[in-house]
Amino acid sequence: MEFYHLEAFAAVAACRSFSRAAERLFLSQPTVSAHVKSLETELGVQLFDRGKSELLLTPAGDTLYRYAKDMLEMREHLFRELAEGGCLQEETVTVGASSVPCQYLLPPVLAAFAKDNSFINVSLRQDNSHKICEGVYNYHYPLGMVGEKVELPRLLFEPLVRDELLVAIPVLPAFDHLLAKDTLIPDDLAGQPLLIRERGSGTRSLFEQALQAAGEKLDRFRYQVFGSQEAIKQAVKCGLGLSVLSRYVLEDYLACGLLAARPLAGLKLVRQFWLVTYEKRVQTPGTRALLTFLRRYFQEEKEE
Repeated sequence: MEFYHLEAFAAVAACRSFSRAAERLFLSQPTVSAHVKSLETELGVQLFDRGKSELLLTPAGDTLYRYAKDMLEMREHLFRELAEGGCLQEETVTVGASSVPCQYLLPPVLAAFAKDNSFINVSLRQDNSHKICEGVYNYHYPLGMVGEKVELPRLLFEPLVRDELLVAIPVLPAFDHLLAKDTLIPDDLAGQPLLIRERGSGTRSLFEQALQAAGEKLDRFRYQVFGSQEAIKQAVKCGLGLSVLSRYVLEDYLACGLLAARPLAGLKLVRQFWLVTYEKRVQTPGTRALLTFLRRYFQEEKEE
């Protein structure tokens, strides 16, 4: 099994196309096809399902892809560290994060990290918790930060920081009856439109699970779906309805008096934000430095 065979196979798997893989590798398409065919002959299995409109990995191909990524990345890291003498050099690390960590938790952490690690460029990618976990599993991101665990093989989850969901309330006369209360109950939400995130959002999942545990259902409420936390905050501020959001999402608006917030009694609306990595992935020096910094930063936050 040659590395150039694995490189060709991994490129085809990533591009879902022999022709696009050939362009990426600066090879002819017949050469890429021959490399993949050599692997299939050597292993005695078919790696791609070529009978459908989209080129898909077979189960054997999916297994090989995971090992191939490990082997190719390990070789790349070996060459890099030997060339650099084990020292950190300029590098880009891509972090996948769900909306709350991406928009509210990670920016101050990355600003602190950059002060002593200016040669490591951190790129943030936002999606819901399910897609971020899938991205880490599929090698799109070396690490992620999410508000919900998604059970996929060999994903590791470390608790970083605790969060609580609160009811966001407009600071408007029409909502004075709610603002007068220190704590709300689910019945208080039934009389107003409820603004929630899309399916796959960790915030929505926690809210639905808490409702279910209390014998309630989301369908009881008159709800509208929004694609972002910021859109929901703006809509609540304008009086469109109520929402159940992370306290981290609400902090800036609460400090400025643009919104009010109350806890929701009778529901368990507490969660962890998790650091997610893939167990077998070989991490670059820059990724290892960032992981160490994240763990230390949030541990110090807990101790304060």
